[in-house]
Amino acid sequence: MIANVPITACGLKKSYGRQLVLDQLDFTVERGAAIGLLGANGTGKTTLLKCLLGILPLDAGRCELFGEPSPSLSSVARERIAYVPQSPGQFPWLSGQAMLRYISALFPKFDWTYAKELAGRWKLVLHTPIGVLSPGQQQRLSIVRALATRPDVLILDEPIASLDPATRLAVIDELISERDRRAVTVIFSSHLIGDLERLCSQFAVLAGGKIAVMKDIPWFKQLVRAHLESEEELLAALSFPTAQLVRKSAEGKRTVVIDRSAVAHLESVVSERVRMTVDEPDVETLSAEWMQ
Repeated sequence: MIANVPITACGLKKSYGRQLVLDQLDFTVERGAAIGLLGANGTGKTTLLKCLLGILPLDAGRCELFGEPSPSLSSVARERIAYVPQSPGQFPWLSGQAMLRYISALFPKFDWTYAKELAGRWKLVLHTPIGVLSPGQQQRLSIVRALATRPDVLILDEPIASLDPATRLAVIDELISERDRRAVTVIFSSHLIGDLERLCSQFAVLAGGKIAVMKDIPWFKQLVRAHLESEEELLAALSFPTAQLVRKSAEGKRTVVIDRSAVAHLESVVSERVRMTVDEPDVETLSAEWMQ
């Protein structure tokens, strides 16, 4: 393993019955990167994260964390990883305080001072049984538990969907601060693109069982969309060598995602019989093009 690559996946394949979810997927995350994992519902984002962590068995391929196979991580490697699932699944009969005490016994670097500081800032109730806490309070506890272990790799699966706006923003701010302080490697799955833009260095879009595109966020911001309309036979004969994505949106229509600098060239090569319009959508709209 290269020292700066704590997460690697090669040729991942995973099916549920006849449904193929991951199909020869490759994925590499460098140390200190923050990856926003995007994808339509049901495309396998949670499956991918659980395979990376060794929670789900693979049909084929391999995953490694810190150079060790994910299904058989050593205790030293596990101590460096924290995972926040979409549904916390914590022991409902324990109080938040008791849960954190239990976790602290498993993670030698657990930082009680930090945990109590976060609980106070996020108004987390620690002396009430977890089972009677609201979903938002339970998710706050799950995030505090993960951060307090001082992980080197932090994997979050839709962790802020149940949080109120103020707490959601506070969590993102804290994650940004942690990255600045300790170069934590983060994979963050969410549909809240605005939050991901603040935190992440790259977006990875999961579609068709593979990582369809994985680029720095500024790369997405310099893309535009060209909408072409003409006879289907004419459009089918066109070539788009500079395009990042070409999608048949309907019969006689194409959506072409290109660099802003390539618009003039595209205009010069399409026929006068092709009607072309260009728009400059936001990152959320552009990334969704790979999900269709």
